[in-house]
Amino acid sequence: MSSTLYINAKVWQPDGSYTESFGVNNGHFDFSGSNAEAATLKDKYPKITDLKGKLVLPGLIDGHLHLVNGGVMMKRLDCSRIDSVAELKSAIEAYVSNNKVNWVIGGNLDLNKVFENHDTTRGNIIDDIFSELPLYITNYDYHSAICNSKALALAGIDVNETNLPKDEIEISSAGKLTGFAAERVMYRVYDTIPPPSLKEKCDAVYECIKMLHSYGITSVGDITLPGDIDVYLELYRQDKLNIRINSYIPFDEFENLQYHLDRTTEIDKDHYSIVGFKAFWDGALGSETALFSQNYKRRKHNGYTTEIVRSGRIYELAEKIDAAGKQMIIHAIGDKAVSEVLELYAGLPNTNRLRHRIEHAQHIQPADIDKFGEYGVIASVQPLHLKYDARTVFEKLPARLIPHTHNYYHITKAGGIMNFGTDFPIVEADPFENIRLAVTRDTKYGEFTPEHKIPLHECLKAYCINNAYASHNENAVGSITNGKVADFVIMDEDIFEMDEESLNEVTIFETHLGGNLEYKNKLSF
Repeated sequence: MSSTLYINAKVWQPDGSYTESFGVNNGHFDFSGSNAEAATLKDKYPKITDLKGKLVLPGLIDGHLHLVNGGVMMKRLDCSRIDSVAELKSAIEAYVSNNKVNWVIGGNLDLNKVFENHDTTRGNIIDDIFSELPLYITNYDYHSAICNSKALALAGIDVNETNLPKDEIEISSAGKLTGFAAERVMYRVYDTIPPPSLKEKCDAVYECIKMLHSYGITSVGDITLPGDIDVYLELYRQDKLNIRINSYIPFDEFENLQYHLDRTTEIDKDHYSIVGFKAFWDGALGSETALFSQNYKRRKHNGYTTEIVRSGRIYELAEKIDAAGKQMIIHAIGDKAVSEVLELYAGLPNTNRLRHRIEHAQHIQPADIDKFGEYGVIASVQPLHLKYDARTVFEKLPARLIPHTHNYYHITKAGGIMNFGTDFPIVEADPFENIRLAVTRDTKYGEFTPEHKIPLHECLKAYCINNAYASHNENAVGSITNGKVADFVIMDEDIFEMDEESLNEVTIFETHLGGNLEYKNKLSF
């Protein structure tokens, strides 16, 4: 790793200013300033690189994704472009023909669109699409799924089961399972699927990391399952864990924290660190399991809380986690769920200091906006979900709630902190499509609630310094500042000079992690 001085750049800073030059030495920034200042330092650096006016950003941070699951799902059937049953059937047939599989596993299917007004009068309608192998394909929000009869049978799910949660599986008017499942029922099917080997997971995650580098992403906030840690250990031993992972493990693993810390001591903390605990308060909008203050359209319910909430265990664990000085992040999508999590945090003594977060915060009651700043709660949000929600809210929610959809920008006006993620693989990991949707609110269904648009500079803060702050890491990453690790991205285009509608067409020239070149666009010159 050579010492390099970069000159004639446009280096974005979180305060809205720009510098012109920066130096990298021993994996860290050791200078950031003007070209005139850089001219006096040239003898210190064996290598000088003229960036010829290119825009330079800090390494981008995806504050919320599922790295192992995302890597694995990249190898499975992607249904994100499927709009009809006929297209789904064709895609499944092609997938089975081109892959040696014992299950058909897929994701990112828009169930509401593909199966709108589906038959609910007979048995499993998914069998009509494919019945040769067990099939499990999730909705884009991963809170509901379609399962054919073979998959349900392997999971031991029967309509006559005494303890079957009837609100989480669709039963036809003939008293038979239609193939649509949600939440606990769908996870019973998922748990039946033979898991990929450790090698398969490692190979998939390594490819996923390379994809993230091509987007300029150098750090992630990872929603980590205990088994995922085996993958990170193995990749580190192979010198392939070339990304920074801020890991959030399930609430229920709090009692096992020391075990997980002990087994990861060999990993460089600059590349993997357990920083907190994750829990679900409610479900998701598209699957009608997010918890709202009003009933869903044409439904006699307003969503659900999860078992950990219904049992009261989340309160017990939250108190222990807060007392132990650990951060917690809680998934809450519906406006009622957001309100309830805010009040949980308000009752904990260390919320402000520990920077507890609400993940998604997709629907916020206006009366709750100021509470984020007042309590010191961070809103960890994903504007990319607008690609679905801009249509789904009109199908699912009463009119009064629609204006409160993805309205988190107003938190920052009230002194709160907002950080960006994608929730990949629920949506793509592309940070610039995420930013485009935040800036323009322009979806394929038209411009959606433009009053909630977020300025480009604020979006970059949410991807850089705010994400660093949201994982207690702002002294190490998030800006091109002396002493911080040299994670940076050189852009091919200046996003501040582009048409906002074209932000998702931007390309990365180079991505550097700790001063090392991890990605170079071969098409750039």
